[in-house]
Amino acid sequence: MNITTKSYWFNGITVQYLLDEETDQIAMVLLPDAKESCYEQRRQWLQIPELVKTGMDARAWEVGSLCHLALRHHNQGNGAGNTLKHGQSTKFLKFYSQQLIEENGKSQVITHLKAEEGYEVIHTLSHYENEKGFEVETEFLNHSTRSVTLDMLTSFSLDNISPYHTADAPNALALHRYRGGWSLEGKHCVDDIEDLNLERSWLCAFPESERYGCIGSHPVKRFFSFGAVEDKENQTFWGAQLASNSSWQMELSRENDCYSFSGGIADCEFGSWWKTIKPGERFKAPKAFISTAKGTLDDLCYNLTEMHHKYVDQQPASEQSLPILFNDWCTTWGNPTHDKMLAIAKRMQGSAVKYITIDAGWTDVLENSFGQGGNGDWEYSKKKFPQGILATSREVKELGFKLGIWFEFEVTTKGAKVFEKAYDKMHLKRNNELIVTGGDRSFWDFRNPETIAYLKNKVIDFLKANEMAYLKVDYNGSIGIGCDGAESLGEGLREQMQAVKGFFRMLREEIPDLVIENCASGGHRLEPSMMDLTAMSSFSDAHECDEIPYIAASLHNLILPRQSQIWAVINPEYTKQTFYYRLSSTFLGRFCLSGNTEALNEEQWQIIKEAMTFYEACKVIIKYGKTVIYGNRSRNTRHPEGTQAVLRLDREQKKGLLVCHGFKEAMQQKIEIKLPSGNWEIEKAFGEKCPVHIVENTLIIDPIQDFSGFACILKNN
Repeated sequence: MNITTKSYWFNGITVQYLLDEETDQIAMVLLPDAKESCYEQRRQWLQIPELVKTGMDARAWEVGSLCHLALRHHNQGNGAGNTLKHGQSTKFLKFYSQQLIEENGKSQVITHLKAEEGYEVIHTLSHYENEKGFEVETEFLNHSTRSVTLDMLTSFSLDNISPYHTADAPNALALHRYRGGWSLEGKHCVDDIEDLNLERSWLCAFPESERYGCIGSHPVKRFFSFGAVEDKENQTFWGAQLASNSSWQMELSRENDCYSFSGGIADCEFGSWWKTIKPGERFKAPKAFISTAKGTLDDLCYNLTEMHHKYVDQQPASEQSLPILFNDWCTTWGNPTHDKMLAIAKRMQGSAVKYITIDAGWTDVLENSFGQGGNGDWEYSKKKFPQGILATSREVKELGFKLGIWFEFEVTTKGAKVFEKAYDKMHLKRNNELIVTGGDRSFWDFRNPETIAYLKNKVIDFLKANEMAYLKVDYNGSIGIGCDGAESLGEGLREQMQAVKGFFRMLREEIPDLVIENCASGGHRLEPSMMDLTAMSSFSDAHECDEIPYIAASLHNLILPRQSQIWAVINPEYTKQTFYYRLSSTFLGRFCLSGNTEALNEEQWQIIKEAMTFYEACKVIIKYGKTVIYGNRSRNTRHPEGTQAVLRLDREQKKGLLVCHGFKEAMQQKIEIKLPSGNWEIEKAFGEKCPVHIVENTLIIDPIQDFSGFACILKNN
């Protein structure tokens, strides 16, 4: 190898491109805090005794690539069935050119890779001013005279990890992931390389890979589209998020001494995806967000999530103040009516609530279906809303609120006219059979113009006619492996979900001030492409659960709290301690109230108003801040034990928000948290008790009761 480097510096991160002048292979590494790499000192050969004695040896490492791909007509690598990386298609790509473009606070490093047979990859690394991360876009172009089939194309690839080791780094590296699950979102898992059985073997006869992801249209099913590699010896992390609302994968693979961390569309083997690119055509992989950090996983996740503010800031102006919401789901449980909505609005008068949302059940749904049966026709129930939805909207507005409404417009369910056979041609099929999940849910084909025309009338025109200011979009089923209509099931799914995002954009264009909530049975769509399209997301379907603060805190490393809508379901039979426990949870994101609030007595109502006042005082910290979780909370989400103390400091470290919850067998010892330098004091508190004080810039939390909660705002003078 003959390695030359080219480096760029962006807000404390060095982006170093490694070029092997002998092979014209090029790769990229991110170096935090100007820390130098060890590539020059890295060994070149493995010096395997069994080979050396026969006059041979094996390379210890190669440069790698900015992009890994597999074209069907090329030989695969030696990891078939485990990974499609390391094959001929990638090796044939050669460095062609690179340029830096800087304009209006945005810098782009654009690298062209070309193969002799006529295909090209354009790798674009984008950096926005003041951010500590990058957006990566990878585009494939076919300049040849024949069609080619992509079986795999990465969105990003970070090869040659770790740059701070000269050999195979035993016991030094780990893979961090976050798991999904219905009402169990955001569980952090970490596996050492040795636990994954990815350490180097004596010969490295086969490349090995830990390939994971999600299949279907619930992109946060078993995993979030996130991954991070940690160099434990050097306290350094490299991580990525994928912006994909359909099947995706990430891979940590090893070939010889080095590790390659990459991700993109779930490939031919993993997600039944392949795509034919005709001569002159091009195809762009989903966008990825990447970063590095020296320090902790929290530092890395902060770098990644902070990149999404610029997209959230494009939402309606009303969202800048993070208004409080009321959703009727845990009040009416799928049976909203005009009178009930007006009663809620009257109860909310004098409070800080801005939006009141009608959740599922406003149509003529099937009995005992929780508002799910018979959806798709989207005709309001004349029994529940005898004067029409517009009358409800206007009366709620007269009481000082903006009205919102729930739709699950991507599906039809049993009981609706459009669920019947006459509409099958507008629904998705797989292998020529209608896709039905859960026995009663089918999926509109958003690639069909008839579908879009129908939904424009039923959804967009309805929202306009009824003066709706807020839209909750739910999605309670996954399409699965894919659908017909393209060269592969996986590509059919990708096209469908791209068309769905197109409809979300149409909503924004047609009704610019509409606030859109992204919900998919709670948190099954908490991924960047949907988050960046919408104002906020339902954090979970955990409505009245002890684990609400556990889940809400875990999500801080994955999504912006300003977009995380958290349930505060309050009913009159709850104890005062439960009131504070549940209401404190909402300070971990967006405040969404529900429950039988009409039946609350005056003392109970005053606690809610006190919580709203506290939220208004701390929401700037919720909007812009950095979170660290302290305490000894258990691994079990459903039955949490121990104590959780969430400290969120603003960007200037002048203000802080502490949200503390005691679970079962809450910690009976003090928690001590060292604060940044300054003169800190408690400015405002919320809770039945607030057992916290500050001594010499150390925040001390005294033992708290089981299933109690409190919060306080800290000020640095």
